[in-house]
Amino acid sequence: MKYSLLNLFLAFCLLINSVICLPAVAQDETDLQLQKGEPHIIIANNRWIPEFKAGSDATLNIPIDNTGTAPAYNVNVSLPVSEPDKFPFKTEKMTLNHYSTSIWPGSSVASFNLKIPPNVKPGTYPINVNVSYTTPSGGGGQVSGIIYTKITNSYRQPILQCTGVKFTGEKLPAGKTTIINLQMQNDGDLALQQIELRLGGFSANGISLDKWPETQNIRKMAAGETRLIAYKILVDQEVKTGTYTLDLTMKYQDEYNQEYTRDSKVYIPVAGKDNQDDLTPRIILENYDYGAATVAPGMTFPLNLVFVNTSETTAVRNIKISFNSDGQIFSPVGNSNSLYIPNMPAQGRIQKTLKFKPKAGAESQTYNINADIDYQDSKGTKLTEKEIISIPVSQEVRFVLSAVEVPPEAVLDSPQSISVSYHNSGKAMVRNLNLRVEGDFEIKDGLQYLGNLESGKNDYCDVTIIPHKTGKLTGKVFIDYEDDNGSQYQQTRDFSLQVVKAPEPIEPDSQTPADAPKQTWKKWLVIGGAFILLSITAAIIYRKRRHALEELEFEDE
Repeated sequence: MKYSLLNLFLAFCLLINSVICLPAVAQDETDLQLQKGEPHIIIANNRWIPEFKAGSDATLNIPIDNTGTAPAYNVNVSLPVSEPDKFPFKTEKMTLNHYSTSIWPGSSVASFNLKIPPNVKPGTYPINVNVSYTTPSGGGGQVSGIIYTKITNSYRQPILQCTGVKFTGEKLPAGKTTIINLQMQNDGDLALQQIELRLGGFSANGISLDKWPETQNIRKMAAGETRLIAYKILVDQEVKTGTYTLDLTMKYQDEYNQEYTRDSKVYIPVAGKDNQDDLTPRIILENYDYGAATVAPGMTFPLNLVFVNTSETTAVRNIKISFNSDGQIFSPVGNSNSLYIPNMPAQGRIQKTLKFKPKAGAESQTYNINADIDYQDSKGTKLTEKEIISIPVSQEVRFVLSAVEVPPEAVLDSPQSISVSYHNSGKAMVRNLNLRVEGDFEIKDGLQYLGNLESGKNDYCDVTIIPHKTGKLTGKVFIDYEDDNGSQYQQTRDFSLQVVKAPEPIEPDSQTPADAPKQTWKKWLVIGGAFILLSITAAIIYRKRRHALEELEFEDE
């Protein structure tokens, strides 16, 4: 019975010792497994879609997460360009690469410094991403994914157009050759190159080229540049008086080699053999004005017109002048879109004033009002003329420097970030935004070009400042900008910053970490258990030896 109780007690002590020691062994095995773990790389596409502006330099950050238990080595992040037309960044390579020696568990980014051409169409673009790497065990891994970027574009895209036809005289005479000049204008913000012009629509018995090529080339045209392109036109002697139409096809590239094609019409006025300038009267628009340099959308303005009968001998009658505008931008106010003049003597002049109002939402640009003139000469012959009235419309610029956000407190000699917010509350584009920051502190990125801001858009920029003295410091933000007409404006906003010294560092506690007592009592408990076990073993040996001696003495007696 005594031996059974003793054995039970020994088993209990061994159980206690196992419970205490096994967790430490298990922890060692877990640590070994973590050290022998593997990386798990994913392309984190659950972030916000980055937005970039066309014509700017951009840093594209590819988010990479390592959700494994070991680092990935020799990491290569690549952006394959399988379809260059759908890749919004400028590149001359089929693949862009970013190399990292390692990516440890956690989140990181692979950054690509890229340039966005000004001719990129606005929209959201998918970007393919490939990641390859090696593992600590010597193996390899690869993962692919797609991220998205948004591109905005405030540049006027390349538009080559014929804005007029210039030649000597008022009409091309029948039976003669006349040199005409097509007035070509690059009405965009990008330079053009490899320009090819082809003038067609000729006929052997009408208007034709007199030993002159149909196709002409222009090597380059700067943004906003105007060129005169000459053609030698022969009008057949049997051609009657009137306006004839030719076809103009334009092919060109922008400075980033993007190709464009446009078709247009060229109108050629001809004085046929039936025309006698001394007998056929003409009505022309001698002068017009609209009371200001530009007109405002949604506001009524007066259009003053002066018409002249150019004939020295012939009067005209039953004159009807009809007005219409491109896209019906202008609407008549208090009068119709036409006027009637009973008659006009030779060399006569008539002044008329009409009121028009442009659409409230009209964009800032120059629009045309076409004046179609129908009249009769003294013999009742019906005649027509056409005049074009160009009127610039300019939206009011409504730019707002919203706020300058600063931290509640700034630490002495430490970089601090301030955020400048602004928005365009008008309907016109705000152009050439420039930021300048001044103050009683060191300023990083204090001069920035912010580009253009579209109607209804808002944006912000960050500026880093480093204060070198304590107390209340003041600063000022300046933003300069222009409207569509090149007029310059400026807005400012003051701000202040409370600067304090950095807090004194706290000395580290010299006591044993919190988990040390736990490890200590476990250690002593193991030692105590071993001591008890040894004591019990010694007692058992002693009792056995004593019992043996007692039996020996009993036999001797």
